[in-house]
Amino acid sequence: MKTEVYLGDSREILKKFPDGYFNLIVTSPPYADARNRHYDSIIPDHFPAFMVSFHEQLWRVLADDGSFVLNIKDKVVDGIRHRYVWKTIEDLGKLGWRCVDDYLWVKPNAMPGRWKNRLRDEWEYCFHMTKAKCFAMYQETVKKPIGVWAEKRLAKLTGKSNVRHNSENNSGFGRDLRNWKEKKTVLPGNTVSVPLVGKNMGHPAVFPVGLPEFFIKLFTKPDDWVLDPFAGSGSTGIAGELLGRNVVLIDNKLEYVEVIKNRLYRLNSDSERLLYIGKNVSNFSKPSHLDSKLRISV
Repeated sequence: MKTEVYLGDSREILKKFPDGYFNLIVTSPPYADARNRHYDSIIPDHFPAFMVSFHEQLWRVLADDGSFVLNIKDKVVDGIRHRYVWKTIEDLGKLGWRCVDDYLWVKPNAMPGRWKNRLRDEWEYCFHMTKAKCFAMYQETVKKPIGVWAEKRLAKLTGKSNVRHNSENNSGFGRDLRNWKEKKTVLPGNTVSVPLVGKNMGHPAVFPVGLPEFFIKLFTKPDDWVLDPFAGSGSTGIAGELLGRNVVLIDNKLEYVEVIKNRLYRLNSDSERLLYIGKNVSNFSKPSHLDSKLRISV
């Protein structure tokens, strides 16, 4: 395996990679009007154009059967939900991206609070986009146990349960419970429940490792290449190394590249790691010092 970390603008850095190099792009860009004391922030009205500016290189470096997963969250402006998220996906769609599905990241430990006109936010969008109708997908890797209900429910099938049962309203849909009798696992739904990271990771909006991990399992196989063009704290790199994938991480802030470096250093893996800062290329070595804010677990 190989993990490469780059400091710079991904629109420029990606020009060094050949066409179709990556099997998966999974990322979470800076949210609109969020944490502008920590990283570049874009006003909601300008966010679609900001993301479109990355289209050319992201499209070019993604394999024809690859996937692009974009984690993004909308924002309340003047008391209503600003729909820059929807506009972003619409604009990317006009450029050829096929939005196959909307996954929801459910946060079981979302921050509590009280608002007069809404409930707390406890989910975010993860849009799955592809270049083509046919794409690589490995559903077996994310199956989950069918559940304890099945043993009793499927033990003795009688009446309508013992034949294919078509919908009562003639919709054309139906079910045949006999097909499920020997099954131990089933496909999950299109929601992904992953807790927020509660520790100080040296970054204000840490991507929990479990989120990119789910999509890396679903859309890649071992030895494939994964890209995160807004790498932040490097969680995509952690997930990729744990799963035996090659990873390229890009961020335009040196302080976050240092966070990535320190997190990866603590991770035991067989990956060859290279750090690219300008024209300087180096192997990962033990950090000369670790700021207290960066004393983190993987």
